[in-house]
Amino acid sequence: MGDFNYQYKDRRVDGTLTSAPVEWTDLLDDYFIDVFGEDKHNTWHSGNNSGILDYIFCSSNAHHLVTSTNQQYLSPAWTDHELLGFSFRYQDANGRGPGNWKANPFLACNKTFRKALAEFLIDSEARLAEIKRFSTPQQQWDWIKAEVKMFIKQYQMEDLNWRKQQLHRLLSKRNKMMRHKKTRGLVFQGLDTVNQQIQSLQHSLAEIEILKAGKFWREHGEKSPGFLKRSVVSRENRRSIVELRNPTTGDLCQDQPSISNIATNFYTSLFTPEALDSTSLSVIIRNIPGHLKLNSEQQESLMMPIDVEELLTDSKQTRRLSSPGPDGLPYEILYLVMKFPPFHDLIQLVYNEALKKGKFPPSWNESVMCLLYKKGDPAEMKNYRPLSLANSDYKLFTRNINRRIMEVSSNLISRHQLGFIPGRFIAENGMICQLLMEDAQRKWSIAEQQENDPSFNTLDYDIGLLLDQEKAYDRVNLEYLRKVLGKFGFPRPIIKCISKLMGDNLIRININGHLSTEVAKLRGLKQGDPLSPVLYNLAFEPFLLAILHDRQFQGYLMGTARTKLLCYADDALVFIHDSNDLTRLQLHMARYCAASNAKFNNAKVEAFSVSGRDTWDMWDGPLSQMGITHLHSVEDDEPLTYLGFPLVQSRIQRVHFMGALVTKIKTAIQIHSGRSLSVVGKATVLNSLLLSKLWYILRVTPLTQADFKQLRSLAIQFLRRNIFPVIPWKVWTLPKDKGGLGVVDIQIQASALYFRWLHPILVQDQDVIDSHPVSYLLSYHIRNVNGYPHHQIPLLFPSARRTKGLKKQRTGTVDMLYRTVDYLPKSFDAAPINSATAMALPLQAAFYVPPSSSLVVPLKVKEMMVSDVFQYDARLNFVHWRDTRDPSLLRWKRAPSTVFRGLASGTLKFQPYFLPVCNPAPVVDPGVSFAPLVDQFCLHDGQSLRNAQASAKTFRLSVLSSVEQPLVLQNVSAANWKFFWSLSLTYIQRNVIYRFIAGCIPSRSRLHYMMPAFFESHNCPVCLSPNETASHLLFDCPSKEKVWQGVIFEFLWPTTSITDIKEALLSLDFSDIWYSQVKGIHPYRILLITLSQIWLAHMRFVFDGTIFVPEAILVHIHSTVRQTVDEDQIHSLL
Repeated sequence: MGDFNYQYKDRRVDGTLTSAPVEWTDLLDDYFIDVFGEDKHNTWHSGNNSGILDYIFCSSNAHHLVTSTNQQYLSPAWTDHELLGFSFRYQDANGRGPGNWKANPFLACNKTFRKALAEFLIDSEARLAEIKRFSTPQQQWDWIKAEVKMFIKQYQMEDLNWRKQQLHRLLSKRNKMMRHKKTRGLVFQGLDTVNQQIQSLQHSLAEIEILKAGKFWREHGEKSPGFLKRSVVSRENRRSIVELRNPTTGDLCQDQPSISNIATNFYTSLFTPEALDSTSLSVIIRNIPGHLKLNSEQQESLMMPIDVEELLTDSKQTRRLSSPGPDGLPYEILYLVMKFPPFHDLIQLVYNEALKKGKFPPSWNESVMCLLYKKGDPAEMKNYRPLSLANSDYKLFTRNINRRIMEVSSNLISRHQLGFIPGRFIAENGMICQLLMEDAQRKWSIAEQQENDPSFNTLDYDIGLLLDQEKAYDRVNLEYLRKVLGKFGFPRPIIKCISKLMGDNLIRININGHLSTEVAKLRGLKQGDPLSPVLYNLAFEPFLLAILHDRQFQGYLMGTARTKLLCYADDALVFIHDSNDLTRLQLHMARYCAASNAKFNNAKVEAFSVSGRDTWDMWDGPLSQMGITHLHSVEDDEPLTYLGFPLVQSRIQRVHFMGALVTKIKTAIQIHSGRSLSVVGKATVLNSLLLSKLWYILRVTPLTQADFKQLRSLAIQFLRRNIFPVIPWKVWTLPKDKGGLGVVDIQIQASALYFRWLHPILVQDQDVIDSHPVSYLLSYHIRNVNGYPHHQIPLLFPSARRTKGLKKQRTGTVDMLYRTVDYLPKSFDAAPINSATAMALPLQAAFYVPPSSSLVVPLKVKEMMVSDVFQYDARLNFVHWRDTRDPSLLRWKRAPSTVFRGLASGTLKFQPYFLPVCNPAPVVDPGVSFAPLVDQFCLHDGQSLRNAQASAKTFRLSVLSSVEQPLVLQNVSAANWKFFWSLSLTYIQRNVIYRFIAGCIPSRSRLHYMMPAFFESHNCPVCLSPNETASHLLFDCPSKEKVWQGVIFEFLWPTTSITDIKEALLSLDFSDIWYSQVKGIHPYRILLITLSQIWLAHMRFVFDGTIFVPEAILVHIHSTVRQTVDEDQIHSLL
C-alpha cells in the first residue's frame, strides 16, 4: 500500500510501465487485487492536475476478508493526497463474536443521559405497578433491569460535537458527488465549495485537538504515573483461543464449534461434584475445635437487614470500570437506577429475601465466564484461569455478605492463613520463611566453621514443601462447605444463601466473543466473586487445623516456636522435620481430598532444603514416592520463589536474582529513556514505574550494599540522561518542599519497609513480642546471632553487634534491621536508665574514647558486659567498679585494669546516660527496661517512636528531616516550592527554571571549569563577553536583555526590571510581578515561557549555528503565550 507515484491502470499491453519493471506489474496482476477496484476517485490533486496514484493491494487468497473501503478528502495544507482506508478480518478464521453486551459506564457522567434515564424510570412506574400483580419481587427487579438495558441500547448519545457531525456529512456529500462525476457534471460546480468547507472544519478540529493535547499534557503528562505508563505501554492484544486439544482423541481443534465444545465439556466435568468419603469428612470436620464457633452476637450481625443506603454506599465505593455480567449494567449505571426513590422498597425486599430466604432474582444465577491464559501449553484447557462475570447487583449483595463474614471470621481462621483477611500482611509469611532459613543455615555454618561435628549427626534435615492444588477454587464441594460453615456456627439461613449463590448457577463461557451453551455449576467457588476468597479460606481451614493440631507432626522448631505451615489462600508451605512428618502430611492431604473434592498436584510441588544444604540423599526415598524428583538447595543456580519473594540461599543465587532484576529494570528504563521528560517527569517515572518493581521484594529479601549500589547506579543513569551539568543525587532525593525532586532513595526505602518489622520489637514489651510469630522469631534470631539476653542491645548500640559462633556470614535480616535502626536520628545522652538496665549493657556501651585520647581499647572489651567489671549495691541502688582483686576479673586478663585506668585518667569517659547510675539513688523500677533509650529516637514532627505509626512514610520523613538543604535551594520557601510543583508547565519550561535555581545551567564558565580540555574558553558564544555565567546566559547577554526588554514592554508592567525578574525566578516569589497586559495568563507563566524560549534559541545557536535573533524569539514567545491562553480556554471553545 502507499503512493505508487504512477497510475497503475496505464500499464502497457505487455504489463510494463515506464516507471516500473514488468516483474513488478506481473506480480501485482497475478497475485494481488486492488481492494478499491473501480470504486475509487482521484487520490492526488496538485493545482489543476489530479490522478489515481495511491493504491492498496491485497493478496488474492485473502481478498475475501476485506469487508469495506473508505476514501476521505484531506486539507491541501496537509497533503496533496487523499486518505485511503479499509477494514480487514485479520487472521481470524472463525471470526470474533459479539461477546457479551455491556453499557458504556461513561454514560453515567453525561447529564443528558441521566436526565433521560430519570424520565424513563418515572414513566416505567405505571408499567411496574401492572407487573406487580402477577410477579414476585425478584422477577420485578429483573424486569426493571431488562427495561433499563433496552432503554440504553436504544438511547443514542450525542457523543460527537457539531464540527465532527458536519464534517461527516460533508465527506459523505463529496463522495456521492464524486461517484456521479461521469454522468452529472453540473453537480461538480459546488465541489470547490464543499472542499473548502471540509478544509475549514478539518483545520478547526485539528487545532482543538492540539490545544486539548497540550493542556492535558501540561496538567497530567508528568505528574500522573498511570498516564505515563499508559502512554508508553500499549495494551496487550486480547488473546484469542485459536486451538484446543481434544482430551479424548488428542487432536488439535481450531474451528469455533469444536473449541466451544471442548471448553463446555471440560467445565461441565470440573463443576460436577464427586462423591464424598463420609469417614474422611467426619474426621476433617472434627479437626475444627469447639471453641472456634460464632457466638450469638456474631450470628445476629450476619443476619442484620440490608439497607438501601448501605447498597448505594457500596456501589459508589466499588472499583470503577469493572466488567459487568450478562445484563451488561455496570456499577455506575446501576447506582443511578438504585438511587431512584420509588424502587427503594422493592430493592430492600429483594436483597433481604436473598439473605434470609435464599430467594434470588433469576439473573443472579447467570454469569459469563472469561478464560485467562496462565502459563504452559495454550492448547490445554487446564492452563486457563476462569473468571466469572456476574451481574453488578449480584456482586453488591455478595460484597455486603463478604464484609459481614470478614468481620466475624478473623478469629475462626488461624493466624497462619494470611490470604484476604483484614489486618494480615502477606509479607509476614515471607519473613517467617526467611528467618527459619537463616536459622537453619546458621546452625549448619557454625558446625562447618567449627568442625566439631564432621558428620553433622546433630543437625536437622528439615525441608519445606510448596503444595500445589489443581483448580483449588473450582473443586470445592458445596456439601463439604455447608458442613464446615455449620461447624463454625454460621446461621442456617446464610449457609443456605451461600450454597444457592455458589451452586444454582448457569454459566456461559465467552470464547473469542462467542458464548457457549449453558454449563451447570454444581460445585466450586466463583473466581472474581467478592465472597469467594473468605469462603475458600474457611473451606481450607480444616486441612490446616489438621496439621497444626497433629501432635505427631513436628515442623521446624526455632526457639520455642514450632512452625508447621504458612498459608496465603491456597498457597500452602509446609515444613517437614523428618519422614514421619511427611507421612502424616500425606495422610492429611488424602483425607482432605476425599472430604472436599480437592486435588493436590504432586508433580508441581516444589521442595527445598531449609538450611540450603543438599540433603537429597536423606529425602530421596520419601520424596520420590510422592513424585517429587528435586530438592532445591545451594546447588541450584537460581533461587526458589515463595509468594513472590526469592528464597536466596547462596551467593550464586543472589547473583542470578540480581541479574534478572537489573535486566528487568534496564528494559523498563529503555522504554522511558527516549521520552522528553522534565525533572518532575523523570522523578515520577523512576518512583512509580521503575523502582516500584523493587518495593515488594525489599519487604523481606535482604540485599547487600553492592546490590543497592548497583540499583542506585541504574537510577542515576536514568535521571542524568540529557542533563549536564548533572543534578546531584542528594538533590534528587531531597523532599519536594525543600526543593528536591522527591526521588525515593532505594536504600532508605528498603530500611523504611523493614521499619514495619523493627518498630514492634523496639517499642513493645517482651510478652507482647512473644505472642506475635514474626516479632518473636525476630527477637529470638537477633539474640541468637549476637549472644545477648536482650535483642534491644545490638539494635541500640552498634558497638555491641557481633556474630556469635560464626567467622563469616552472608547478609541477612539482622543486617537489614541494623541499617534501619541506624538511619533513625537519636541521642541517648539524656536517657534515664536504671541500674538493672546499666548492668545488662555491654561494657563498650558504658564509655567512649574522647577525640583527644590516644588510648587503644583492648579487643577483649568487645566481649565484656558491664556486669563483668561492675557490681550493684542493692542498699544504695548504684553500680560501682569491682574490687581490682576480685578473682572473676582474671578471666579478662589486662582488659579490666586498662579500662579502669582509662576512666580514672580521663582517657576514657562514661557515657552521659551511664553516669547517673554510678551515684546512689532511690529505687524506682528494679527491672531491666530499654524504654528510656527507645524514647530518645527523634522522629518526624517530634513524634516519639512509641506513638509513631510503623509506616514507610513515617520512616522516610524522619530520616529526611535531618538532611540539610543545599544553599542554592534555600532562597525558595516551602510554600513557593509547593506552588511551583503545582504549575502545569512543559518539560522545557520546568527544566530550565529548576536547573537555574539548582545551579546546573551549562554556562561556558562552568563547562570550562569542569572540562577545560573540551571547552578551552569561558567566553559567551553569543556576545563573546568573558566569563559566561548562568545569569549571563539567560539574562545579561545583550541579545537576551533585548528579549527581556521586549517582553516587559509587550506583556508586563513597564517599570519591571530584569533584576526584578531574575530575583523572582530564583525565589519563585512572583508577588512583585503581578500585572499582565494579556488577559487569561498570569505574569509568571509569561516569564517561564520567555526563559524557555531563550534557552531553546541559545541551544539552537550552540548546536545548530542558528543565529540568535531577539525579534524572532519575541515572535515565538508571543505565539506560545497565545497558544497557552487558548489551551486554558479550550472548554469554552467547545
